[in-house]
Amino acid sequence: MSDQEVAYSTLRFLQSPSESQNRLRPDGTQRPDKTEGKESSVPWHGIAVTLGILCLLHLMTITMLGIKIFQYIQEKHQQEEVLLNLSQKYDVMQNDNYLKKQLLTKKTLECDRLNETLQQIKGLGLLFTEKKRCYQEKKSSESLPNTGKLKEVSWWCWGVNCYYFTAETNNWMRCKQTCQSHDSSLLKIDDAEELNLLQSKTCQNSYWIGLSFSKMENRWKWIDNGIPSRLNLTITDYRFGKSGCAFLTSTRVETINCNNTYNCICKKRIDCFNKH
Repeated sequence: MSDQEVAYSTLRFLQSPSESQNRLRPDGTQRPDKTEGKESSVPWHGIAVTLGILCLLHLMTITMLGIKIFQYIQEKHQQEEVLLNLSQKYDVMQNDNYLKKQLLTKKTLECDRLNETLQQIKGLGLLFTEKKRCYQEKKSSESLPNTGKLKEVSWWCWGVNCYYFTAETNNWMRCKQTCQSHDSSLLKIDDAEELNLLQSKTCQNSYWIGLSFSKMENRWKWIDNGIPSRLNLTITDYRFGKSGCAFLTSTRVETINCNNTYNCICKKRIDCFNKH
């Protein structure tokens, strides 16, 4: 073959049976391609899958949220039960504490009463002992004037005090000295009860007591033994001006010139006897 000769060939494409059948149909119509139908249905399927996944996720979220809410409700309920139990225990403890306080208060009061009773018993025992000592030692001695002889002096005791009623009469100052010689003082009346008691012992006599007018202080004044008198006594008789001394009778307390002569009442406490 020469170089100028050209070879011609015809290219034919193989067709599928379906294409050949479509081409051979007399009405000239072609069957729809399944591939094209499939390609058109793919987007709707993806949306359905996506929606299903979203619904599933939403359902799972709701489920988890429901579980959390349920757990929260359970925990809250448990906490409320715990708080209720603690509140009940607190109320019980508070009630027990109140009862214990009441019991302690009651026991304290009983203890105080017992201590008071013991103190009273102790005081009565001491008083009985002191009174017994007072009656045992109620006799002292004094010198008789101008003789040098001694005579026994009888003391009458009441409570913690003992009294000596002299048989001799003297002026107020001499009575004061007589009482001092017995380590006592001229009577100082502490209260109305003591006044009534001593008035029942005076009979028909009059006795000097330790009340006189103090010119220095310009007032009526008891002999001071360190214990203030609680006797509400008003001296209304000022016949002697800013002078005078008081004496006691069975009916009254009266004032008169201190140079008058009366019996004397001396007074001292029981513990004063222990010095002799």
